[in-house]
Amino acid sequence: MVSRRYLLSSLLIGTLHAGCLLLVALDLGYSVSPSNYGVVGLSWRYGGLVVVAAIPVWLALRYRLVAPLVAFVVTTGYVLGMELTPPGPTFRDVAELEGLAEPTGSIVVENGLYIIRYMINASVWTVGFLFVGLLEYAIRTRWNRLPDVSPPISWLSISAPKRRAVGIAALGGLLHAAVMVWFAYRLGVTISGGFEVLLYLYGAIGMWLLAAIPVYLLVRHRLIAPMTLLTIFVFRDVQAEFAANPDGPHAFYFGSWFIFLSLVLVVGGVEYGFRQVGNY
Repeated sequence: MVSRRYLLSSLLIGTLHAGCLLLVALDLGYSVSPSNYGVVGLSWRYGGLVVVAAIPVWLALRYRLVAPLVAFVVTTGYVLGMELTPPGPTFRDVAELEGLAEPTGSIVVENGLYIIRYMINASVWTVGFLFVGLLEYAIRTRWNRLPDVSPPISWLSISAPKRRAVGIAALGGLLHAAVMVWFAYRLGVTISGGFEVLLYLYGAIGMWLLAAIPVYLLVRHRLIAPMTLLTIFVFRDVQAEFAANPDGPHAFYFGSWFIFLSLVLVVGGVEYGFRQVGNY
């Protein structure tokens, strides 16, 4: 009964969050009314604004995990602050940004559309908030000086048995891969030569590995640094979409995932070495 109340409260707050952002967007003149979208588009955009708020709130109410809620509040506050404070939106041709002589007709918007981009990319932000929650859970489970998570999550033990850790890592990798493949598709990430299917298959495998390995190292071996670095990568990737830049970083993140994976493994090795030396 208590769990149901927490769920309903989270959904209510998520709905209020979506409503407030949409009202601000309409007041700014953005085309976000229901008539502008089909059923699927409307559900994805409006539902994303509900879920991106509901999950951090639910984690705070149900498990007393504070970090995802703080990250969500900071992100939403940033979005509203950028929309409601000067300067207003500026429309610029891509040719101006790239130094081309002739206009291209492709327009980007600076100092605006923050709510629109937040709404469209809500699934990526949600994954970031979930990763923050997993990190907080692991840290509070590991260090006795911090308050324990109450109640503990029965299937998420730190250090987990190998089989369970593999399952959790596989699930985390699948979530990250699904969202990042969709993100790449939405941004139009492509490759010359008609090898798009191979590109997305390659990227999907990389996105899965890039998340599954840090999650496994966290829940099985209590290595904090790899998961922390992955979470930073996710937030940096999606936050860059607020900027009016025709060359966003996601294509590099998606196509050159092995570089990011190498960095994750390096920091994991460094942390493991310090732990061996410090015997903790």
